[in-house]
Amino acid sequence: MIGIAREKGGLYYFENDECMGKQATMAEITPSSVSNKDVLLWHYRLGHPNFHYLKRLFPGLFINKDPKKFHCEICQLAKHTRASFPAKPYNESSPFSLVHSDVWGPSRIRNITGTRWFITFIDDHTRVCWVYLFKEKSEVAKIFQSFHAMIKNQLQTTIKVLRTDNGTEYFKTFLGDFLATNGIIHQSSCTDTPQQNGVAERKNRHLLEVARALMFTMMVPKYLWRG
Repeated sequence: MIGIAREKGGLYYFENDECMGKQATMAEITPSSVSNKDVLLWHYRLGHPNFHYLKRLFPGLFINKDPKKFHCEICQLAKHTRASFPAKPYNESSPFSLVHSDVWGPSRIRNITGTRWFITFIDDHTRVCWVYLFKEKSEVAKIFQSFHAMIKNQLQTTIKVLRTDNGTEYFKTFLGDFLATNGIIHQSSCTDTPQQNGVAERKNRHLLEVARALMFTMMVPKYLWRG
């Protein structure tokens, strides 16, 4: 037998202090006996809870102590999360002052022309989208040149800013030289941060949803699906 306890208000209190040992003295906390180390000790024992929550569990530990002044480096390492990307209101601009772009692929199944990739160009002002199919990622620079020439000749305007992810296909020397020659600013997102190129990423999702819906409607055989 470890000891004798008495139930009171849903808690059990030991009748014999000798059975409690050091734990019996912890139940009687006084302001002078509590240090910051005691607060951190219980913080570690309980799985690093919030210090405000810990104060509600053990008010006696925080007599004359402010929970906001306690900091745990381990909590910062174990619980940190990526900052959110709030939506920004649309700022008035002009057509092709900003163009969003992204490359999708490769598809497991080639289409009838043998292409496995597609690239989108979306005008930020009108949200009109152009989609180009291609066979190899090395064709991205050539496709952008053709798109730029079409915009310049047919619409009598120029592209001022190109916003993409940080894919290597956008950073080929040939494309970089072309952008610099034509005075086009290239904005790229950070690594593993597709939210910064959200317009193009959302367009990819829309295109794939439409394609899947059409394939379901026409009962396309499974071996023709991308997988």
